[in-house]
Amino acid sequence: MKKTITRLVAAAVAAASLGLVLPSAGAADSGAKTVKIMPLGDSITDGYWEQGGYRKYLSYTMAQKGYTNIDFVGPKGSDTETFTYNGKEVSYDGNYAGYSGYAIQKMNGAEPRNGILETLSEGDYIKVYSPDIVLLQIGTNDVISSYNEGAAERLENLINYILTEGTPDEQVFVTTIPDMDAVTAADWFWSYGEVKWGSTKEEFAAVIQGYVDAYNASVEKVVKKMQSEGKNVLLGDIHSVVDVSTDLYDGVHPNEAGYEKMGLYWAEVLDGYLSSLNGTEPSTGEITEKDYEVADVVALASHLLGRKQERITAANYQKYDLTADGKLNVFDLILLRRKLFS
Repeated sequence: MKKTITRLVAAAVAAASLGLVLPSAGAADSGAKTVKIMPLGDSITDGYWEQGGYRKYLSYTMAQKGYTNIDFVGPKGSDTETFTYNGKEVSYDGNYAGYSGYAIQKMNGAEPRNGILETLSEGDYIKVYSPDIVLLQIGTNDVISSYNEGAAERLENLINYILTEGTPDEQVFVTTIPDMDAVTAADWFWSYGEVKWGSTKEEFAAVIQGYVDAYNASVEKVVKKMQSEGKNVLLGDIHSVVDVSTDLYDGVHPNEAGYEKMGLYWAEVLDGYLSSLNGTEPSTGEITEKDYEVADVVALASHLLGRKQERITAANYQKYDLTADGKLNVFDLILLRRKLFS
């Protein structure tokens, strides 16, 4: 299926802040290179409870932004699938590599789990599908099954495998995982044994929250370490998007609202990334909000990618919290871009 870019929108992240390029990322014309994206991970990537998960919102939103050269790839799904969005049946590219119940790598402990690392290796999927971009979200099942020790090392091994088997310019986005409601999903965590049975649900939920927080911190450390080694790895932060109180179906997996937020988040991240690769600058149209400038868009987008920004401090945090929900996320970025470039 031939795909081209018909339009590139304003860059949310400057190329200089990323320092990374994809092969043959050229101008927006009929000869532009197809960009292959592999959504990779566990049941949240698979779309547990909600067919297509976040992927359908990501694919559809990128098409709405004008990207027609994007090809989602993987051993599962099909090129054209449909879902109902805002009352209309719309199409999306449904190929992906998501596996319900899988951990970072095969585990044979109290609760055996298949591994993403072994699955990729057995199918040689990175070489077969040759993605330009991998969106990796993994680790939720490691926490559920009490495989917390060594998770950072396993994650780094998995990322290194993806990079080694891929093209030299392949880019891997590695994201944090959402919080889990261990009170609602208490039965999922039986592998913790006495730690679980000897605690109240609330006490045990605090234990699980500690493991989620520790894992997410390790994701950031792994990404920074690999970046320092010159590897094509960037940090995503799905944790900042999914609200544990409103966006989960069963205490672990997102509901439709949660998946939509995830899809919109990745669309903004990829929009900024792909625009920067093509040297596209934000619109120079009249700025309607005097308190903001183009550099604020770049700073906020970089912040959401996990890169510390001097512009965003504790003193001016509220300035960037346009949704006034007490945290910075992709929806603040969307509103800021609208203020500047609408």
